[in-house]
Amino acid sequence: MARLGLEKEIVDRNVYERTVARFREANIVLPTFAELSVPTRIPEATRRSLHGVDPDSVHPANLFRVHWYNDDSRQDVCEVPRYAVLPPELTGVEAKILVAFGNRFPLIGAHKVLAAYGCLVPRLVTGQFDPTTHRAVWPSTGNYCRGGVAISRILGCHGVAVLPAGMSRERFEWLERWCLSPEEDIVRTPGTESNLKELDDESARLDRDDLRAEALLQPVTRRERPR
Repeated sequence: MARLGLEKEIVDRNVYERTVARFREANIVLPTFAELSVPTRIPEATRRSLHGVDPDSVHPANLFRVHWYNDDSRQDVCEVPRYAVLPPELTGVEAKILVAFGNRFPLIGAHKVLAAYGCLVPRLVTGQFDPTTHRAVWPSTGNYCRGGVAISRILGCHGVAVLPAGMSRERFEWLERWCLSPEEDIVRTPGTESNLKELDDESARLDRDDLRAEALLQPVTRRERPR
């Protein structure tokens, strides 16, 4: 089973079939990466079904909003992702700098919800992650673990957030509303924004010691877990 890459074949057929049954029962449809990269590829009937769905609700339809093309209302798509231009007069840099707005994303108002979807779904569709038994462990200083918990909740998976105890109260309040068992599913590690080693250490411990846990680190920082 690949730890750092993506499997191209189904690893465990039984897990895959349990996942399909769970999603069919909950009426969960997964958008493809191609659809999220170009939302006009999303079927029109699916796009119409989003009308009236709160972008921040625990609703499977919101999976089709996990992309950069949401408009200001987050109810529909726009042709070009929202951005601001920072002129040379402001930055001192000759080239214009474009800043993309992540607050148009659903569920958490930040783009890390897309990164979380990209980490969990490939494991689900290849039978590596069993939503009926496994826990998805999401380590970060805030937005990635919130995105992971949100995606887990919508997909009927058990999400666990691992973040420094010194992060903002707003982050913890959001997690307390979204985690199924906040007292168990919010793991506080020492420090604040810069204490990433403590995050890695705790995630590795959960990944190693809890057979039901799968630490879903972001691809750019993922390291092989200790054996």
